[in-house]
Amino acid sequence: MLTRICTFTVGDRHDIIARTHHALLSALAWAPTGTEVALVTDRPERYGWLASRVRLLSIDAATLKAWHGRHDFLWRAKMQSIIHTAEAGPANILYIDSDVLVRKPLDELCAALDAGDTFMHLVEKDLARASRSGDRKMWAGLKGRSVSGLTFTAPCWMWNAGVIAVGSQRTDLLRRAMTILDGLNDGGFHHYFAEQMAVSAALVEGGRLRAAEPWITHYWGNKPGYQPHIDEQLATFLYRGLDVDAAAAWIREHPIDLPAVVRRRWWQKHLRTLAGC
Repeated sequence: MLTRICTFTVGDRHDIIARTHHALLSALAWAPTGTEVALVTDRPERYGWLASRVRLLSIDAATLKAWHGRHDFLWRAKMQSIIHTAEAGPANILYIDSDVLVRKPLDELCAALDAGDTFMHLVEKDLARASRSGDRKMWAGLKGRSVSGLTFTAPCWMWNAGVIAVGSQRTDLLRRAMTILDGLNDGGFHHYFAEQMAVSAALVEGGRLRAAEPWITHYWGNKPGYQPHIDEQLATFLYRGLDVDAAAAWIREHPIDLPAVVRRRWWQKHLRTLAGC
Protein backbone atom coordinates (compact mmCIF):
# COMPACT_ATOMS: atom_id res chain seq x y z
CA MET A 1 0.00 0.00 0.00
CA LEU A 2 1.13 3.54 -0.76
CA THR A 3 2.41 5.48 2.24
CA ARG A 4 1.71 9.20 2.31
CA ILE A 5 4.07 11.19 4.56
CA CYS A 6 2.56 14.54 5.46
CA THR A 7 3.00 17.60 7.57
CA PHE A 8 1.04 20.78 8.28
CA THR A 9 2.31 24.32 8.53
CA VAL A 10 0.81 27.80 8.43
CA GLY A 11 2.08 31.35 8.33
CA ASP A 12 5.24 33.14 7.21
CA ARG A 13 7.69 32.69 10.09
CA HIS A 14 11.14 31.94 8.72
CA ASP A 15 12.03 29.35 11.36
CA ILE A 16 8.87 27.32 10.74
CA ILE A 17 9.26 27.50 6.94
CA ALA A 18 12.90 26.42 7.20
CA ARG A 19 12.14 23.53 9.56
CA THR A 20 9.29 22.39 7.33
CA HIS A 21 11.58 22.27 4.29
CA HIS A 22 14.13 20.32 6.29
CA ALA A 23 11.61 17.83 7.71
CA LEU A 24 10.17 17.10 4.27
CA LEU A 25 13.64 16.70 2.75
CA SER A 26 14.63 14.29 5.52
CA ALA A 27 11.48 12.28 4.80
CA LEU A 28 12.34 12.16 1.10
CA ALA A 29 15.86 11.09 2.02
CA TRP A 30 14.72 7.93 3.78
CA ALA A 31 11.28 7.11 2.31
CA PRO A 32 10.78 3.86 0.39
CA THR A 33 10.50 4.15 -3.37
CA GLY A 34 6.99 5.17 -4.37
CA THR A 35 6.18 6.99 -1.15
CA GLU A 36 4.15 10.17 -1.55
CA VAL A 37 5.12 13.24 0.47
CA ALA A 38 2.52 15.97 1.07
CA LEU A 39 2.30 19.34 2.78
CA VAL A 40 -0.93 20.99 3.93
CA THR A 41 -0.36 24.74 4.12
CA ASP A 42 -1.93 28.15 3.70
CA ARG A 43 1.31 29.43 2.10
CA PRO A 44 2.00 27.08 -0.83
CA GLU A 45 4.03 29.80 -2.59
CA ARG A 46 6.67 29.46 0.16
CA TYR A 47 7.29 25.84 -0.82
CA GLY A 48 7.35 26.02 -4.61
CA TRP A 49 10.91 24.67 -4.78
CA LEU A 50 9.63 21.38 -3.29
CA ALA A 51 6.70 21.05 -5.68
CA SER A 52 8.48 18.62 -8.01
CA ARG A 53 8.59 16.03 -5.20
CA VAL A 54 6.06 17.20 -2.61
CA ARG A 55 2.28 17.35 -3.12
CA LEU A 56 1.15 20.79 -1.93
CA LEU A 57 -2.38 20.72 -0.48
CA SER A 58 -3.38 24.38 -0.25
CA ILE A 59 -5.98 25.66 2.21
CA ASP A 60 -7.45 29.14 2.47
CA ALA A 61 -8.12 31.31 5.51
CA ALA A 62 -11.78 30.28 5.75
CA THR A 63 -10.86 26.59 5.77
CA LEU A 64 -8.20 27.12 8.39
CA LYS A 65 -10.65 28.99 10.60
CA ALA A 66 -13.21 26.19 10.23
CA TRP A 67 -10.56 23.62 11.13
CA HIS A 68 -9.86 25.49 14.38
CA GLY A 69 -13.42 24.62 15.36
CA ARG A 70 -15.89 26.13 17.79
CA HIS A 71 -13.23 26.72 20.42
CA ASP A 72 -10.60 28.21 18.07
CA PHE A 73 -8.06 25.52 18.99
CA LEU A 74 -4.92 25.50 16.81
CA TRP A 75 -4.12 21.84 17.40
CA ARG A 76 -7.55 20.81 16.17
CA ALA A 77 -6.46 22.21 12.79
CA LYS A 78 -3.44 19.91 12.91
CA MET A 79 -5.72 16.90 13.41
CA GLN A 80 -8.02 18.05 10.63
CA SER A 81 -5.04 18.44 8.30
CA ILE A 82 -4.11 14.79 8.87
CA ILE A 83 -7.67 13.68 8.13
CA HIS A 84 -7.65 15.93 5.04
CA THR A 85 -4.47 14.22 3.86
CA ALA A 86 -5.99 10.79 4.45
CA GLU A 87 -8.97 11.81 2.32
CA ALA A 88 -6.65 12.65 -0.61
CA GLY A 89 -6.68 8.98 -1.64
CA PRO A 90 -6.16 5.51 -0.14
CA ALA A 91 -2.81 5.34 1.64
CA ASN A 92 -1.05 4.67 4.89
CA ILE A 93 -0.66 8.00 6.70
CA LEU A 94 2.59 9.02 8.37
CA TYR A 95 2.24 12.51 9.84
CA ILE A 96 5.35 14.35 11.05
CA ASP A 97 5.59 17.72 12.78
CA SER A 98 7.85 20.30 11.16
CA ASP A 99 10.42 19.94 13.96
CA VAL A 100 11.41 16.37 13.18
CA LEU A 101 14.32 14.71 11.41
CA VAL A 102 13.93 11.30 9.77
CA ARG A 103 17.20 9.46 10.40
CA LYS A 104 17.00 5.99 8.85
CA PRO A 105 15.12 4.03 6.16
CA LEU A 106 11.37 3.96 6.76
CA ASP A 107 10.75 0.63 4.98
CA GLU A 108 10.22 -1.31 8.22
CA LEU A 109 7.87 1.32 9.65
CA CYS A 110 5.80 1.43 6.45
CA ALA A 111 5.59 -2.37 6.40
CA ALA A 112 4.34 -2.29 9.98
CA LEU A 113 1.60 0.15 8.95
CA ASP A 114 0.58 -2.31 6.22
CA ALA A 115 0.36 -5.00 8.93
CA GLY A 116 -1.91 -2.89 11.17
CA ASP A 117 0.48 -1.29 13.65
CA THR A 118 0.09 2.38 14.58
CA PHE A 119 2.76 4.84 15.71
CA MET A 120 3.34 7.98 17.71
CA HIS A 121 6.78 9.37 18.41
CA LEU A 122 7.27 7.91 21.89
CA VAL A 123 5.44 7.41 25.17
CA GLU A 124 6.18 10.39 27.43
CA LYS A 125 4.53 9.46 30.71
CA ASP A 126 1.68 7.89 32.59
CA LEU A 127 -0.16 11.12 33.35
CA ALA A 128 -1.87 9.52 36.36
CA ARG A 129 1.53 8.99 38.04
CA ALA A 130 3.31 12.15 36.86
CA SER A 131 4.90 14.31 39.55
CA ARG A 132 5.17 17.74 37.91
CA SER A 133 2.58 20.22 39.16
CA GLY A 134 1.33 21.01 35.65
CA ASP A 135 0.85 17.31 34.92
CA ARG A 136 -0.99 16.77 38.20
CA LYS A 137 -3.29 19.67 37.36
CA MET A 138 -3.92 18.25 33.88
CA TRP A 139 -4.69 14.81 35.31
CA ALA A 140 -7.11 16.38 37.79
CA GLY A 141 -9.00 17.80 34.81
CA LEU A 142 -9.05 14.45 32.98
CA LYS A 143 -9.48 11.87 35.73
CA GLY A 144 -12.82 10.13 35.44
CA ARG A 145 -13.91 12.29 32.49
CA SER A 146 -15.97 10.36 29.93
CA VAL A 147 -15.93 11.32 26.24
CA SER A 148 -17.66 9.37 23.48
CA GLY A 149 -17.64 6.13 25.43
CA LEU A 150 -14.05 6.57 26.66
CA THR A 151 -13.31 7.21 30.35
CA PHE A 152 -9.92 8.55 31.36
CA THR A 153 -8.62 6.27 34.11
CA ALA A 154 -5.22 5.21 35.40
CA PRO A 155 -2.92 4.33 33.77
CA CYS A 156 -3.30 7.24 31.35
CA TRP A 157 -0.53 7.06 28.77
CA MET A 158 0.48 10.32 27.17
CA TRP A 159 2.38 9.87 23.90
CA ASN A 160 4.27 12.49 21.95
CA ALA A 161 2.29 13.57 18.87
CA GLY A 162 5.23 14.76 16.77
CA VAL A 163 4.59 11.59 14.78
CA ILE A 164 1.13 10.09 14.15
CA ALA A 165 0.89 7.13 11.79
CA VAL A 166 -1.87 4.68 10.86
CA GLY A 167 -2.34 2.20 8.05
CA SER A 168 -4.87 2.75 5.30
CA GLN A 169 -7.16 0.20 6.98
CA ARG A 170 -7.11 2.12 10.28
CA THR A 171 -7.70 5.77 9.32
CA ASP A 172 -10.93 5.59 11.34
CA LEU A 173 -8.65 6.07 14.37
CA LEU A 174 -7.89 9.60 13.16
CA ARG A 175 -11.60 10.44 13.18
CA ARG A 176 -11.92 8.75 16.57
CA ALA A 177 -9.18 11.03 17.89
CA MET A 178 -11.01 14.08 16.50
CA THR A 179 -14.25 12.98 18.17
CA ILE A 180 -12.44 12.65 21.51
CA LEU A 181 -10.75 16.04 21.06
CA ASP A 182 -14.03 17.79 20.26
CA GLY A 183 -15.64 16.08 23.24
CA LEU A 184 -12.87 17.28 25.55
CA ASN A 185 -13.13 20.85 24.26
CA ASP A 186 -16.94 20.85 24.41
CA GLY A 187 -16.72 19.56 27.97
CA GLY A 188 -14.53 22.45 29.06
CA PHE A 189 -11.11 20.79 28.82
CA HIS A 190 -9.08 23.33 26.83
CA HIS A 191 -5.57 22.31 27.82
CA TYR A 192 -2.70 22.92 25.37
CA PHE A 193 -2.14 19.15 25.25
CA ALA A 194 -5.78 18.20 24.60
CA GLU A 195 -4.98 17.10 21.03
CA GLN A 196 -2.01 15.05 22.19
CA MET A 197 -4.14 13.30 24.81
CA ALA A 198 -6.98 12.69 22.34
CA VAL A 199 -4.68 11.03 19.80
CA SER A 200 -2.94 9.04 22.53
CA ALA A 201 -6.27 7.81 23.87
CA ALA A 202 -7.60 6.85 20.43
CA LEU A 203 -4.50 4.93 19.38
CA VAL A 204 -4.00 3.24 22.76
CA GLU A 205 -7.66 2.20 22.60
CA GLY A 206 -7.11 0.89 19.07
CA GLY A 207 -4.15 -1.26 20.13
CA ARG A 208 -0.82 -2.09 18.47
CA LEU A 209 0.62 1.37 19.18
CA ARG A 210 4.39 1.58 18.78
CA ALA A 211 7.11 4.22 19.13
CA ALA A 212 8.51 5.84 15.95
CA GLU A 213 11.57 7.12 17.83
CA PRO A 214 13.92 4.48 16.34
CA TRP A 215 13.41 6.11 12.93
CA ILE A 216 12.57 9.74 13.69
CA THR A 217 13.97 12.42 16.01
CA HIS A 218 11.51 15.01 17.34
CA TYR A 219 13.65 17.91 18.51
CA TRP A 220 10.84 19.98 20.03
CA GLY A 221 13.03 20.54 23.11
CA ASN A 222 16.05 21.87 21.20
CA LYS A 223 14.73 24.01 18.35
CA PRO A 224 17.22 26.82 19.09
CA GLY A 225 20.06 24.32 18.80
CA TYR A 226 18.90 22.83 15.50
CA GLN A 227 17.83 26.05 13.78
CA PRO A 228 21.26 27.45 12.82
CA HIS A 229 22.31 24.08 11.39
CA ILE A 230 19.09 23.85 9.37
CA ASP A 231 19.60 27.37 8.04
CA GLU A 232 23.19 26.50 7.10
CA GLN A 233 22.08 23.38 5.21
CA LEU A 234 19.36 25.26 3.34
CA ALA A 235 21.91 27.94 2.37
CA THR A 236 24.21 25.18 1.12
CA PHE A 237 21.46 23.84 -1.13
CA LEU A 238 20.95 27.36 -2.51
CA TYR A 239 24.54 28.24 -3.36
CA ARG A 240 25.29 24.77 -4.69
CA GLY A 241 22.16 24.94 -6.87
CA LEU A 242 20.92 21.54 -5.65
CA ASP A 243 17.57 20.17 -6.75
CA VAL A 244 15.21 18.52 -4.27
CA ASP A 245 16.58 15.00 -4.66
CA ALA A 246 20.17 16.17 -4.30
CA ALA A 247 19.25 18.20 -1.20
CA ALA A 248 17.57 15.14 0.33
CA ALA A 249 20.70 13.11 -0.37
CA TRP A 250 22.81 15.83 1.30
CA ILE A 251 20.66 15.62 4.45
CA ARG A 252 20.98 11.85 4.45
CA GLU A 253 24.76 12.11 4.22
CA HIS A 254 25.16 15.07 6.62
CA PRO A 255 22.68 14.48 9.50
CA ILE A 256 22.45 17.03 12.28
CA ASP A 257 23.65 15.23 15.42
CA LEU A 258 22.36 17.12 18.45
CA PRO A 259 20.29 16.21 21.51
CA ALA A 260 16.55 16.32 20.86
CA VAL A 261 15.83 17.92 24.23
CA VAL A 262 17.91 20.42 26.17
CA ARG A 263 16.66 21.61 29.54
CA ARG A 264 17.46 25.29 29.76
CA ARG A 265 17.61 27.08 33.09
CA TRP A 266 15.42 30.10 33.81
CA TRP A 267 18.36 32.51 33.59
CA GLN A 268 19.28 31.24 30.10
CA LYS A 269 15.76 32.04 28.88
CA HIS A 270 16.01 35.45 30.55
CA LEU A 271 19.34 36.20 28.82
CA ARG A 272 17.92 35.16 25.45
CA THR A 273 14.98 37.54 26.00
CA LEU A 274 17.32 40.39 26.88
CA ALA A 275 19.40 39.65 23.79
CA GLY A 276 16.32 39.64 21.58
CA CYS A 277 16.78 36.00 20.59
